[in-house]
Amino acid sequence: MRKKPKDLMAFKGNTMFESAKDKSFMKSLKEFIESEKVQLSCLNEGPDEQRYTIYSTAFHKIIDYSTAYKPILTAIKKEYDDFITSLKNNQHQAQLAHGKMKTQLTQPTSIMYYQRRAAQLQEKIATIRRNTADLKTDITRLRGGQNKQEDSQQVETSEVTVHIGQTPGLTLSESLNLECLDKHLESLEQKRNKLLIKKTSEYVPVRVKLDLDWKMKIILSQRDELSAENDKLLLWNKQLTYLKEALGRWENSGRRTTLPKLLSSELKHVSRMRELENDQTGFQTSALEPDDPGKIKESTRLAFYVERFIELFEAADYETAAFQASISPYGVLRNIGVMEKFKNITVHKGAVPPLLLFFRSLMNSAPAGKPLPEKMSKEGVRFALRHGHVELVMFGVSQHRLTFSEELGDLICSYATGHLRTVDTCLALAQIVYTACGVLRKAALSMCRRGLTGGALQFIYNHKEFTIDDVVFVLKELPSVALLQDLTRPCNSVPALMSVGFILHYLLDSELEDLGFQLLEQIQASGQGAFQNTILDDEMCSAEGWSEIAGRCEQTGRVDLAQEIMSTLLLHDGAMLLSPGHDSAQLMQHVFM
Repeated sequence: MRKKPKDLMAFKGNTMFESAKDKSFMKSLKEFIESEKVQLSCLNEGPDEQRYTIYSTAFHKIIDYSTAYKPILTAIKKEYDDFITSLKNNQHQAQLAHGKMKTQLTQPTSIMYYQRRAAQLQEKIATIRRNTADLKTDITRLRGGQNKQEDSQQVETSEVTVHIGQTPGLTLSESLNLECLDKHLESLEQKRNKLLIKKTSEYVPVRVKLDLDWKMKIILSQRDELSAENDKLLLWNKQLTYLKEALGRWENSGRRTTLPKLLSSELKHVSRMRELENDQTGFQTSALEPDDPGKIKESTRLAFYVERFIELFEAADYETAAFQASISPYGVLRNIGVMEKFKNITVHKGAVPPLLLFFRSLMNSAPAGKPLPEKMSKEGVRFALRHGHVELVMFGVSQHRLTFSEELGDLICSYATGHLRTVDTCLALAQIVYTACGVLRKAALSMCRRGLTGGALQFIYNHKEFTIDDVVFVLKELPSVALLQDLTRPCNSVPALMSVGFILHYLLDSELEDLGFQLLEQIQASGQGAFQNTILDDEMCSAEGWSEIAGRCEQTGRVDLAQEIMSTLLLHDGAMLLSPGHDSAQLMQHVFM
């Protein structure tokens, strides 16, 4: 019984100092310490900085948890922390002192090594100085021997300076890049190969030109000699002709004077003819300016123009070269070959093409009555229109500087199709070209495209050679019922070119068949009297022709039109002539229904 109070006291003490909350706190604190030690891999024995940090943190948590003992516990922890900090500082100072001591202990050894290295370097410096002195002595000796050798042989030397820099055509960085240099070398080799091929295919040696110049001089001298001899022969011919005429007059006059007297007077006149010829030649030679090509012979003059043209062309002075070629004597440079030469030149964008300069010079300098050849005319007009110079073509056509042809007119018409601003001008120029070269159908078509239908009709009336095929051509190119009406109407008391029946019969089974039927429908709409008069007054188309037209109307579904035609034909003397066949029989069934 006495032991019970003791047990009770123990139980009460436990409940007083260890509550459930305290147990839970202590348990969580132990778990925190163990988990942190595991995560930081702390040592189980011996001093450890990380383990000290863990327990210090746990002690902080205990201080925060307890309230009554918090001041005393805080003071205790502060004393421990100060002491530990002091120990750490002392340890750090000891490490620094130990390092300094080791450094001081190694200084004598380092000084010894430095002194030994300095002695070695001094020896090397002395050796280098001795070698340098020996080399200077050798160089002086060699220079002296070289100077003596140069003085004895008296050889002049030239110093070549090689400039090292970037390669032409490459940047400095590319000049130092092997791949770029290889590519550049490959491109240079390709250019060299092209130049070699061009040299063998397009160029000849200089000696060939010299040989040709020499041959040209020989030929020109021969030409001059022949020209001089020709002048003499012409003078002799003139003198002999004069003497012949004088003798003829003497015989016709009945020989009133003696022959010696006649010959004496006439020979004096012949000698004066020689003097006048020489004076005239001398005057022509002296009257010309010193730099005028006309002062020399024609052959030399031609050679001068050709050489001057070549110089200007090779110097890329294309405008002056074009003018030089256009005014060349006898038109030696006004040919298709020179035009092709200008055509092959390419210029940068915005510059005037050389061929256009040449064509313009030709237009301005072409002599009256001598238009450009047909091929040159077409090529020049094509190039001028391609670059939009319609005014140049207009000048050439209006001033008759071009050779007119159907192809030239087609070029101008095709340009008018895609350029609305100049369509009227181009069609007018094409009309002039077509009319001049006799292509009447296209001339009339150009007028119709301009809206000049009345002028086109007058043009057709004035040209009797205008055929029905030409009319059909115009209608195919420009289908128009109004034009067809105008062609079948009288014009100013002049009979119509063709009747309605004639043109309709001609257009049967063609592309323009519907156009003819539209004309008939318009005539039918204007009144029955007009329709009947059109058929009955038609002298160019017989009743059989009209019956064929009616049959075609029946086949194309124009039954009313067919019945109207057949009714009108029955009124003509009460009879009609039908061509045999099923179509005619079927048509009669519709008429009498």
